[in-house]
Amino acid sequence: MHYDIAIIGTGAGGGTLLHALAGRGKRILVLERGDYVPREKANWNTRAVNVEGRYQTKETWRDREGRPLHPHTNYYVGGNTKFYGAALFRLRREDFGEIKHWGGISPAWPIEYEDLEPYYTAAERLYHVHGERGVDLTDPPASAPYPHPPVSHEPRIQRLHDDWARLGLRPFHVPLGIMLDEADPRGSRCIRCETCDGHPCLVGAKSDAQVVCVDPALRDPNVTLLTDAHVTKLETGASGREVTRLVVKRGDATETYSADVVVVSAGAINSAALLLRSASDRHPRGLANGSDMVGRHYMGHVNSVLMAISRCPNPTVFQKTLGLNDFYFGSHDWEYPMGHVSFVGKLDADTLRGGAPAIAPGWSLDLMAKHSMDF
Repeated sequence: MHYDIAIIGTGAGGGTLLHALAGRGKRILVLERGDYVPREKANWNTRAVNVEGRYQTKETWRDREGRPLHPHTNYYVGGNTKFYGAALFRLRREDFGEIKHWGGISPAWPIEYEDLEPYYTAAERLYHVHGERGVDLTDPPASAPYPHPPVSHEPRIQRLHDDWARLGLRPFHVPLGIMLDEADPRGSRCIRCETCDGHPCLVGAKSDAQVVCVDPALRDPNVTLLTDAHVTKLETGASGREVTRLVVKRGDATETYSADVVVVSAGAINSAALLLRSASDRHPRGLANGSDMVGRHYMGHVNSVLMAISRCPNPTVFQKTLGLNDFYFGSHDWEYPMGHVSFVGKLDADTLRGGAPAIAPGWSLDLMAKHSMDF
């Protein structure tokens, strides 16, 4: 079957593009490797999500030495936005230029921040971002305020905010994509629970690509979504310059589709894997890989979690509201970028159990979690 546009993947890239194209009279095919996240109580169960990996793919990947590794990724409508913490930052203006790091130079982008600024503004409206301009010193210029006010800090987080401010730092409210209305808590779609970061939202109040993009786009009768549809290969015509067929595995069957425009938005790793799987006589190293760089030099989300144990308890429920960028581009003590500081979702004993020694008693993990601040 032939379509005007085929989009592979329904996450942050594919889902958002689908939302932009729906309703314009084009026949659009959307192919998603997974299905919808099941709505069940386990969505909010930290043991099921963090320890048992209930929603993670059971695939085994291999590193460059051939050793098995677990990818900790998810295949669902909405992609990994179903499980993200909904912190939606713009890149800083300086991030688009050449930046010297301790380990080398990050070259300049071929575009500038100003080229993307209108799209950032549109995305913040679409994804219901709550925030406040002008507090974070690294915040780039914006053509509009955030569409919603910042999410308030709970008392223990507010105390830390005030302590940082007294030290001369510039803490700020993390821009969050959640459907929270603190002025009307009874009518608010978001209930400000403790299982936002890393969990699917049982009440559909997190601004993930399924909720804000895919589901509204499916109201267009010209949009067709196929789930459990794994695109295994892209075939090209005689010239080798256009994709003529998409080979799709659904269950035990193999199906083929075609489209005038094919968009590969399956995530950094799986997009590269698909292009490499699509090697042919015309493209022996895979599609779009004349440089032999596809799939190489992957830049992961370098993210470390530091758990500070405080003498006083931390009863915070929704913890991921406070950020600090004072050291983003360096400091008096270190001339290179040091990155961003903010919170993860509030840790509990079950989550800590996933990384604790087997001999650690449960009561100690519970006590640590009740006194922890989780950066």
